[in-house]
Amino acid sequence: MTDDVQIPGYKLIRKLGEGGMATVYLATQESLDREVALKVMSSVLAANPTFCEQFMKEGRITAKLTHPHLMTVHDIGMDHGVYYLASEFLPAGTLRERMEKLTTAETLEIARDIAAGLAYAHEKGFVHRDVKPGNIMFRANGTAVLADFGIAKAMKTVSAATMAGNAIGTPDYMSPEQAQASMIDGRSDLYSLGAVLFECLAGEKPYQANDAYAVALMHVTEPVPTLPDKVAWLQPLIDGLMAKSPEQRFANGDAFIAACDKLIQSNPHALSAAREQRGTRKRAAMPRPATPPSIDTESTTASSEAVSLPRLGGGKNLRFALIGAGALLLVIAVALGWRFTNPAATAPTDVPPRTAETPRTTPTPVAQPTLSANDGGNDALAKLDTPALLARAEQYLAYGQKNGGEKMGFPPGDNAIDMFQEALRREPGNARASAGLAQVAGFYESGARTAFKNGLYTGADVLVEEGLRAEPANPKLLKLKQDLEKAEQGG
Repeated sequence: MTDDVQIPGYKLIRKLGEGGMATVYLATQESLDREVALKVMSSVLAANPTFCEQFMKEGRITAKLTHPHLMTVHDIGMDHGVYYLASEFLPAGTLRERMEKLTTAETLEIARDIAAGLAYAHEKGFVHRDVKPGNIMFRANGTAVLADFGIAKAMKTVSAATMAGNAIGTPDYMSPEQAQASMIDGRSDLYSLGAVLFECLAGEKPYQANDAYAVALMHVTEPVPTLPDKVAWLQPLIDGLMAKSPEQRFANGDAFIAACDKLIQSNPHALSAAREQRGTRKRAAMPRPATPPSIDTESTTASSEAVSLPRLGGGKNLRFALIGAGALLLVIAVALGWRFTNPAATAPTDVPPRTAETPRTTPTPVAQPTLSANDGGNDALAKLDTPALLARAEQYLAYGQKNGGEKMGFPPGDNAIDMFQEALRREPGNARASAGLAQVAGFYESGARTAFKNGLYTGADVLVEEGLRAEPANPKLLKLKQDLEKAEQGG
C-alpha cells in the first residue's frame, strides 16, 4: 500500500508508518539499489512554505551528523510539491520493543553507544532534545542508533533575545531544565539517556503519575530514582546522568562512557559479560521481522516537540507538528498558569483537583465503527458515514474543552479537527463542521493568548498553529501569530 505516491529515483515498497504530518515508506533508492526509509510530508502541510522550510532544515541538520550511532540521512528534496527525506532503513525495531528482554550488559552497551552518538552531536553544536526508547533503533547487525534529530536546534544560534528558555521532549524522559523552560545544553540529553537507562535496568520509568504534567513536575522536585538491589551497583551511573543540576551530571557522553567502563571493571561479575559482548559485536543481530517494525510516526517531521514552553530559537518553527496528547496537555497547563514549583496549582482554581475519587471524565461511547490504533488516519475516517463522523467530532470537541484539548487534534485520524475537516471535504459548506472547527480554533486561541501574555512564547506558538490547523483563516489567530513573530524579533 503506497498511496500512489511517486518520487523520482525511488520505488516505494510498502508503508511503514503514518503520522499527522508525514508518511514513512520502505523504498528502494534506484540509483544505488538500496533500501531506505522514505519520509513524505503531508500534502496539506506542503502548501505551507514555512513548514516546508522547516522540513528541509531537518534533513540538512541530520545530514551533518555522520556517526555510527546516529541515523544516516541519504537524501532530501522536493518534486512537484511533494517533499521527501530518505534515510537509512533500520529494520530491527526500537529499544521500546526489546527493552524487557535485554540483559544488564546489553543495556550498558546500548547506553554507551547512544552516549557516543550524543557526544559527537553535542560537539557539533546540536542537542537532540527527545532521547527516548522510541528514538533508539537498531540496524540489522544489532547496532544501536539514535534516530530523529528533527527537533534539534543549533545551540550556537541562540541569541540573547531568545534565552527565555524552551522545554521540549517527552515528559517521561524530560530533564528538569526542560520542564522548567530553562536554557539547555547536551547535559539535558544525558539526563534523558539516564531516564531511559533506568527504565531498562529497573523495568519501570523513573517517575510515574496520572498525567504528563505531574510526571514533568516529578522530574523537577523528586529525588534521583533508586535502582533495584540486583543492579544497585550501577546507581552511580544513574546519579551522574540524572542529577537535578546539570553541573552535577557527567560533562558529556564520553565522561559517561569512561565512568561506565570503570564501574564494570570494578565489578568482576559484570566485566566478563561485557567483554564477551564487545568481542562479538555487543548484541546479536535480530532477524528481519515478518511485519514492518513499529515506527514513531509522531516523529516524522522536522518539528516534533512533545512539550513546548518559552521560546528558544526561531519562532517560525511549527512546533505543533507532532505533539502527543499528554504533552499538549502540559503546554495548555502551562499556558493556563500552572506552576512547576507549586504542586497545589496543578488545576485551575474553579475546578476541583482530580483524585482517585474524581477521575478524569471520558467521552461517552457513540454507536459507530471502532477506530483501531493501527488504522491509518484516512482509512479510519472512511469507516464512518458523515452523520457519525460529525457526532464523534462534536463528542471529542466537548471532551477536549473539559480535558485540556484531549482528542481535539490528536491522535492523527481520530480527533475533532480531522473529523470536522473530513466532513467538510465530503460536504463543502457543512454548517456543523464549520462551527465545530471555529470552536476548536477559539479554544486554542484562548490558550495561546494566555500563554503569550505570560511570556510563554513557544507554548503560544504551539497553540496558535494547532488552532490554525483547524481554521487557517482565523483572524485572531493570524494576528496573534504576527504578534509572536514581533515579540521574537524583540519588536
